[in-house]
Amino acid sequence: MTPKLVKAFNWFNLLYALPVLATLAFIHHFGVNVPFMDSLTLTSLFYEIHLETATFSDFWVAHNEHRMLIPRFFIAALAFATDWNVKVQQYFSVLLSVFSAIGLYWISREQRLQNPSTGNWQQFADVITVILLFSLIQYENWLWGFQLAWFWKTTCLVFAIALLQYPAKHRWLDKGFVLSALFAILVSFSGAHGLLVWISVFPLVWVRSQASTHPNLQRLLWLVLFIGSVVIYATGYQEPANNPDRTYVLQHPNEAIPFFLAILGRTFATEPGVVSWVGAVVLLACAVSLWLFWQQRHKRLELAAWLSLLIFPLGFAAMTTVGRTVLGIYGALASRYTTVTVLILIALIHIARICCQRQPWRLFYGAMAVVFAVFSISKSFDALDAGENLYEGRRLGQQCLALVEYMEPSPSNCLQTLFPDPIVIQASWYPQLEQLGFFEFVRDVEFSQIPETSYGMIDQPPAGEVVSLTPESVLQISGWSVLPGRPETPEIVLLSQDNRPAFFAAGLVNQESPDLAQVFEMPEYDQARWKIDVPGTAFPEGQTTIRAWIYDGEKTFIPLTNEIQVSR
Repeated sequence: MTPKLVKAFNWFNLLYALPVLATLAFIHHFGVNVPFMDSLTLTSLFYEIHLETATFSDFWVAHNEHRMLIPRFFIAALAFATDWNVKVQQYFSVLLSVFSAIGLYWISREQRLQNPSTGNWQQFADVITVILLFSLIQYENWLWGFQLAWFWKTTCLVFAIALLQYPAKHRWLDKGFVLSALFAILVSFSGAHGLLVWISVFPLVWVRSQASTHPNLQRLLWLVLFIGSVVIYATGYQEPANNPDRTYVLQHPNEAIPFFLAILGRTFATEPGVVSWVGAVVLLACAVSLWLFWQQRHKRLELAAWLSLLIFPLGFAAMTTVGRTVLGIYGALASRYTTVTVLILIALIHIARICCQRQPWRLFYGAMAVVFAVFSISKSFDALDAGENLYEGRRLGQQCLALVEYMEPSPSNCLQTLFPDPIVIQASWYPQLEQLGFFEFVRDVEFSQIPETSYGMIDQPPAGEVVSLTPESVLQISGWSVLPGRPETPEIVLLSQDNRPAFFAAGLVNQESPDLAQVFEMPEYDQARWKIDVPGTAFPEGQTTIRAWIYDGEKTFIPLTNEIQVSR
């Protein structure tokens, strides 16, 4: 770079880009192109679209408690444009977060331009905002294409706030208000907590309407649109039969309060004994922010924007507490909730920036912002192990989905890594996916005899003895497998019972095996071992013969050398 270019380059741009690039790298490394859990439930919708029989009701129908009208359109469009490449949906979540980051940057920049006295630390706060917004603590949502709906709701919220940032004076209705209401409507029909946008943004509507010729009309219109959205949302809604008891939260406040606080504290802690106390500190900071909004009248318009961003996750935490307290404190520690609650930290950063413009508060603010950034980055590193676990589970599910025709009903069916009920996958969604042509399924595979050259064996339990089991037992079966003459190992090992041409369990070939790499003089065999845990309920009563197989990728299932006997 020439000296002129070096001078022109704003090195802060690199700080903005690094969190985005880190998230993209995380998805590239750990993302798997396979539908998972709620994503699979969209198969029937795609099938109806394919048959050209889909109606508005297919998009409008509730998904648990959620009206996901708008996200269903997004996901369907992406699915048909990419043959349902789920990783594209994951990357789309990053794109939505980029839009959110741009919106938040615009809000803080406009505030600095309108009021330079609060402009100190603005760039610093914007960098921290991007770090928090792209934190890998949200790993569950980053690696789950279906969850782009959550990032979409954040984007709509930010745009609704940005459009209301400054009023058009002497007009009771302006483009900013109309467009903000439009985004609020869109997010209202993107999920249950999307309705909270009307409540969270109302303080900003109240403050900005004071410059209008008819302030009460703006406020009234906003409330009417809110009530109308709720009524339309509830039209035809039926409570899912398997939903948790909503009254549980009232009957057990001693569980509900820690649950609520744990959701708020999850961005900083994961230990049940600590996270609720952290949440209490976060809630206290929110209360101080509300007090500052009330006291600092001359800064109220600036603070209202960030207060709206603060109220939304507080409402989300309360709504989730009502619906999920019955799951226990660990239910509050789900990574996916942090996509919403991280907005609290972003709001606090900017509220503190506006209010801490004098010493010694400026120094205190800088220290607090650094703590936020350091904690977010450290938690992102912790997410790498979780990402690896999710990657392995979904890669196993991807292999099993391709071989779905050869999976038999069993408590250890590997399709459970994708959905709790494998029968639904095999009986309903697989035939539909086959006609849609979104995925390649393996058919007409030959079951070969035991080859002369060994492709591997079962090490544990030892062959030649009968292993006794009870229904409560968990049998660990381990061994190794290779593809002789090929510089690669099999992707998957499958277990069959009594030589039936179907498999009741499977596992990835991914365990370390430096001894095999040395014996075969193949460095590629350094991860040729495998291990599968099978519950005792997967075996019938009596004695059963278990054999391990590999799929060679060329239309052949090849048995490993030995077999084992179990008795239940």
